[in-house]
Amino acid sequence: MPSSTKNVKLGVCKLIYGGRDMGLTQGGVEVTVSTETHKVEVDQFGKSAINELIMGRTVAVKAPLAETTIRNMADTMPGSTLVTDGVTAKGTVTFAAAPAAGNTVTIGGVAFAFQVAKPTSVNQVKIGASTAESLANLVDAIGLAQLRQDLGGIRASVSGATSNILNIEVVDPGTAGNAVTLVATGGVASAATLTGGVNETKARVEVTSGVGVDLLSIAKSLRLHPVGKADNDFSDDFLIYQASTPGALTYAYKLDSERIFNVEFTGYPDPVSGKLFAAGDLLA
Repeated sequence: MPSSTKNVKLGVCKLIYGGRDMGLTQGGVEVTVSTETHKVEVDQFGKSAINELIMGRTVAVKAPLAETTIRNMADTMPGSTLVTDGVTAKGTVTFAAAPAAGNTVTIGGVAFAFQVAKPTSVNQVKIGASTAESLANLVDAIGLAQLRQDLGGIRASVSGATSNILNIEVVDPGTAGNAVTLVATGGVASAATLTGGVNETKARVEVTSGVGVDLLSIAKSLRLHPVGKADNDFSDDFLIYQASTPGALTYAYKLDSERIFNVEFTGYPDPVSGKLFAAGDLLA
């Protein structure tokens, strides 16, 4: 591939953690990837390494968050509890029978279609051997759409005695979530839109010592998206599949400087796939 000045890149990025945009930053977001190796040595070659083996790889992101909000503190402080009078909008889709090819679930205008064949796009969902497996695949598809921000600010889960209920919830509280439409074929939606959202008027974060908190169990996806790229252009995205932070915030109250949350995220390999991070479009 010939050299091109177009490959020389500058610019800041959006920081999207668990599907929520963490807002403005100050000073730049830094990514560090480190690889530890073991050099193999034998007597016959002295100190000359005859091979080198990778022992492990780590990824970390330093992010100076300029929007020092209560919600950003809660999201980056393990062992904390967000106390708020706001309520998130929610909805469900109940499947009395297993999803069939052509059945769809549409959330906020984004349709997810079940099919027998292996998916080739973010909006396709493979039908599993059971209702539970099919809905688990749907949750994965919604998660991928959320990672790409085709469907932002939404989280999904499965419940029910036979894992036949899809739960949809808006990430942030507020009445805006009540406008998110919910339509299903092959299943019964709880209403035409998500319901129950109430605007937040006051909130606080209560923080414990955090002793014994399992950071992997609360890890979320962390995606860096260059602001110079269109929202639907994922060619230069950087994604950590499982990222968490111990909550070591440092900020100051000063007359002549902004209050900043200096947050450092650590990436962990996905327990199932072993993937640590990805760069570029996830649908490539």
